[in-house]
Amino acid sequence: METIKAECPSCGGTGLYVGFAEPAEHAVICRTCDGTGCETIKYKPFEGRKRKRGVKHVLTDGGIWFARKGKQPTITVQEFYSK
Repeated sequence: METIKAECPSCGGTGLYVGFAEPAEHAVICRTCDGTGCETIKYKPFEGRKRKRGVKHVLTDGGIWFARKGKQPTITVQEFYSK
């Protein structure tokens, strides 16, 4: 896991939050970032598409496939991964 610091979405990087309950000209310490103005986001870097075990066919149009009649638009999983 890697981390990156990002601007807090709740306070816009100020560390102070102003909502509807605060009196005029008052703010509270932002609870999302504890007043730092930023939050640490954890993520796993993308290293390429992984294979999904047990899949042989891919429905290409998504949606509510089980409610349709007739042949479903599909490709093989090999065709999908070769794209």
